[in-house]
Amino acid sequence: MAYIGRQQTSGAFLKLDDISSQFNSSTTTFNLTVGGEAFFAGNPYSLLVSLGGVIQEPIASFTIVENQINFASAPRAGADFFIVVLATTNVTPLQTLTIGRRSASAHSMDLHGRQMTVAVRGGTKHPIAFNLA
Repeated sequence: MAYIGRQQTSGAFLKLDDISSQFNSSTTTFNLTVGGEAFFAGNPYSLLVSLGGVIQEPIASFTIVENQINFASAPRAGADFFIVVLATTNVTPLQTLTIGRRSASAHSMDLHGRQMTVAVRGGTKHPIAFNLA
């Protein structure tokens, strides 16, 4: 039978890696990853977090700091868990970022009011992760 109604639209939704194997009823902070790579959520309201079959309320039940989720209380060992990212515009990892021309000095870039500085360090490459939201 064909779908009746407006056609479903797809978005750039992501399901983050399962961290439930780390739940031990005492730890409250866990690293967020997608495909084994660190995921930096810009905003806790962009995440749908289910813990033990219950949707968690941002700020009251969990907070996000950098690439970590901090639960208000420790998840019990064996609890079911998933996180779906509801608002991201880019699911492809950034491969290259060029900032200005190469010189012996540092380069700065404005990121919506925050500064990122890249300094020359003897030819060593340092990976920088971005999640666009």
